[in-house]
Amino acid sequence: RGLDWSADSQSLLFEYNQRGHQVYRVLELSAQTGQVRTIINETSPTFVNYTRYFRKDLPKTNEIIWMSERDNWNHLYLYDRQTGSVKKQITKGEWYVRDIVHVDEEMRTILFCASGMVANEDPYLVRYYKIKFDGSGLTCLTPEEGMHQAVFSADMKLMVDVYSLVNVAPVAKLRSTADGKELMLLEKADITHLLKAGWQAPEPFVAKARDGQT
Repeated sequence: RGLDWSADSQSLLFEYNQRGHQVYRVLELSAQTGQVRTIINETSPTFVNYTRYFRKDLPKTNEIIWMSERDNWNHLYLYDRQTGSVKKQITKGEWYVRDIVHVDEEMRTILFCASGMVANEDPYLVRYYKIKFDGSGLTCLTPEEGMHQAVFSADMKLMVDVYSLVNVAPVAKLRSTADGKELMLLEKADITHLLKAGWQAPEPFVAKARDGQT
């Protein structure tokens, strides 16, 4: 995947996916010597999920932000490109990073969406969060329960957050991406006519799996 040259053209990064998908590596090739060294190494006795993918090279600080399921949850890691070591596990816990929205290299913050972070809530509901590269300052930008989908302004300072549940009509709000503060209620979907027509909302429920625990 990709051939990404360094700013000084002395090396390039490329990725290696072993047949069978039990090994996945980010490798660095020296343009001067031709030597290849491993920067990031993912291994699994079963399957490395290379489809859940994110890599962000940070040339100014010689770092890489990398997404991995190595602790059985999908999280973000900050790598030192020079040493090939993990400087910090940025996100951590029994929840799942879904996608990366924006990486601010100057402020060293990441805007991302995740699910499963709120206890006693449908673990598939997606919310938006912000966190610093060092793992501190985790902030939920979309506090209401629901499946959230956001659209961001060009400067990433504002977001239009639309959220709903299978039994709750959509709501749209304008928020600040700095802290998730609600700036304006934009719209609430009116389902009056739908209800008059006899529509009944689905009823969410929870049931255990065959193992009696999950």
